[in-house]
Amino acid sequence: MNLVLLVEGAETEPRVYEAWLRHRLPALHRVANVADLTADGYVLVSGKGYPSCYRRIAGLLQDIEANPGRVQELWICIDSDEDTYEARYAEVDRAVQAELQNTRMARTNPSLEIRILIQHCCIETWFLGHDGFLRAGPQSRQLVDFKRFHDVSTDDPERMGTYPGYVTRASFHLAYLKAMLLERNHRYTKQRPGVVIEPSYFEALRARRARTKHLASFQHLLDALRAADPVGP
Repeated sequence: MNLVLLVEGAETEPRVYEAWLRHRLPALHRVANVADLTADGYVLVSGKGYPSCYRRIAGLLQDIEANPGRVQELWICIDSDEDTYEARYAEVDRAVQAELQNTRMARTNPSLEIRILIQHCCIETWFLGHDGFLRAGPQSRQLVDFKRFHDVSTDDPERMGTYPGYVTRASFHLAYLKAMLLERNHRYTKQRPGVVIEPSYFEALRARRARTKHLASFQHLLDALRAADPVGP
């Protein structure tokens, strides 16, 4: 199988998705361009943020169209930010459908599967789902307050709102994640996501989803990975 991924960010997402693909689909190897794909490969493209990521969709569809049958899956991975999951999904889908009208994809690549993977509200929201990282009794005053506001070890991180003083949900979720990991002696930055890219972290998120049905948007990534490797664990 050959796969093309368009991820929203320029720093965290490329590192995370590359690590997770290496863990879950180890047979795939990364190449630079669609034209370089042979068998069992993938291309990972950064959209350089939102909404500029939408400008990359047309170019990727053109590359896929120019190489008929070479790509089986196109994944578009974008945060929902302040939108609902449904609103952001619909927005991305409209962008994709508009660009498809400018191609002959129905004839050249009729079996292409396009998956829209919404990180609700951001990829750090998913990372907060590792319920083994939040201490039962946090030491920092900040983390105590965050946990009192929304305990991500027991309550769904995707349902967490914005803590007073933070402009956006995403900025608060990022601050919460940094504080949670720091108490476990791990540092998280966009440039160096650290422990979250490890296979054990991914498996903890997968287990949380299976056990609690939290992280509903993460399930779509799990489904995509399972479809790409139906015999995998």
